[in-house]
Amino acid sequence: MNYVFIINPAAGKGGRSDSIAKKIRTFFENREEKVHIYLSKCPGDAIRFGKEFPIPEGEEVCFVACGGDGTFYETVNGAFGRPGASFAVYPSGSGNDFIKTVGGKPEDYLDLQKLVDGKTKIFDALQCGEKICCNICNIGVDSVIADRINRYKTIPGVSGSMAYNISTAVTIGGGIFGGLAKPMKITLDNGEVFEDKYMFAVFGNGRVYGGGYHAVPEAKLDDGLIDLCTVSEIGILRIAKVIGIYKKGEHIGHPALADVLNTRHCTGAKVESSELLTISVDGEISKSHSIEIKILPASLPFRIPAFE
Repeated sequence: MNYVFIINPAAGKGGRSDSIAKKIRTFFENREEKVHIYLSKCPGDAIRFGKEFPIPEGEEVCFVACGGDGTFYETVNGAFGRPGASFAVYPSGSGNDFIKTVGGKPEDYLDLQKLVDGKTKIFDALQCGEKICCNICNIGVDSVIADRINRYKTIPGVSGSMAYNISTAVTIGGGIFGGLAKPMKITLDNGEVFEDKYMFAVFGNGRVYGGGYHAVPEAKLDDGLIDLCTVSEIGILRIAKVIGIYKKGEHIGHPALADVLNTRHCTGAKVESSELLTISVDGEISKSHSIEIKILPASLPFRIPAFE
């Protein structure tokens, strides 16, 4: 197994790329693995790099995303589906939600010895339009929140989860007179149709997003299914009462949300709206009136550090 470390110099608060690169070089100095270190130059550069980096026939290359969920998103969308490519995470960003479903502690993923001693497991992924999603695709008020996070996480002393909480307060507070819900028609691959004004629709491969919100707490990375959770329109006072329940992942079957919450398992869905939707794919934002989402079973080779 050879390793390509893609470092995002802007991840977290920035300024850590030199120390990360030094740690990598020191660890692999007298080892037989081939190692390449690349510092991404701008948004989208890691995607380009992953598509172009040569993988000799018959060799295995693990692309290690050194940053947050955004760096992992770009790393996967660059090399996804390439023969010999697998993926890993070195969590050094403001948000690292995917590994919260995989398991282990952040320090396990920061231990290079545990990385090389680890094992590769094949997970599912989601195809969201033209994008690959490893964790969660969400549409609605929570994606608007995600769209606003970047401006807050640059504030000194503000962590990824804190930035999410600030953005949540600002977004929901701005909806005091309504307008937080969006009309959506959701058609599942089995023909079942839901149509309402929704606060959000979450399509989960992983369980956690937003720095610790357990949106689909029963989701599994290797079951060949998408976990769907929708919440229909509710008022701001009710949001304040139930958001803590949602964050903890206790909303499934909770009586406080029984009249507005809907959950399903599916392998694909199409979302359509008469209004422009804000769509978040692992935190990467786009806007459209529709999107098609489908499961890609056993398509994501992910290297799990030896924490067990």
